[in-house]
Amino acid sequence: MNIRDLQYFTKLNELKSFSDTANYFGVSQPTISYSLKRLEKEYETELIVRKSYANSVTLTVFGEQLMKHAHRILREDNLMRKDIDRLKTKKLKVGFPPIISDYLVPQAFDKLKTSGMLDRIEPISAGSKELLDQLYDGDLDISLLGASYLPHENDFDYEVIKKQNFKIIASDKREFPRTLHLKDLINEDAILLDENSMHRQIVDNLVDKYNVFTNAVYQTADYRLLLDLVRANKGISLITETALVNAPGVKELNVIDTKFPPFYIMIIYRHTLQKGPLMNKLIEVFSKL
Repeated sequence: MNIRDLQYFTKLNELKSFSDTANYFGVSQPTISYSLKRLEKEYETELIVRKSYANSVTLTVFGEQLMKHAHRILREDNLMRKDIDRLKTKKLKVGFPPIISDYLVPQAFDKLKTSGMLDRIEPISAGSKELLDQLYDGDLDISLLGASYLPHENDFDYEVIKKQNFKIIASDKREFPRTLHLKDLINEDAILLDENSMHRQIVDNLVDKYNVFTNAVYQTADYRLLLDLVRANKGISLITETALVNAPGVKELNVIDTKFPPFYIMIIYRHTLQKGPLMNKLIEVFSKL
């Protein structure tokens, strides 16, 4: 068995066509057929159902089993290549969610500078959900992350840096009762962070359970714009208190009939990654804030 045979096999199952698979890889159709025969010979079983009409590919039960393992093997091969390339560059691709990086990087900046790490970090800015996907795919080495839960997957190791809270906010120009129930906010316009933010899971739960935040008049990936719009009294919002540091003109609403999960700020990386001195130092700097 070799990696190329597994690549042909997974693509053949995806495209359901020997000719299309050959065209995808820029090889002849017999190359794909011989590759499949090699796999079948190695595992001593038929992997696809042979049918009389052309371009028909259906996996046997043995083929389905091999397919599950093939995806895992190809993913590990892809990660291995990326990790080795990273070790050659002697740099780190580090994920920085905007809210968290604005909060933590100023606190860590001097230590990062004096330790000579600033020019060895390639920053990638995106929402926490997107950064977690990039981390899983090996496109990032390590990331700051915000989440309402702690990862349970065996793929990741992490250290919690801070634990904060979610807040429902409004413009300080608005008058609200001292205490509120969620039903009091049903008719309010809402400004929300988009689906790449971990905040959306909390918002979606509120929509499903309490029918609040259903009137989302605007969605954005930019939390600063969100705060500006709330400040200008264009709607209420939900956001972590991390974003409210030095954010005049907005206020927390005292909603008494719901309890939000914590907002965990963590530094996270893949379990299989060889960390090395640079990554260990980066983890140390942020974990001691």
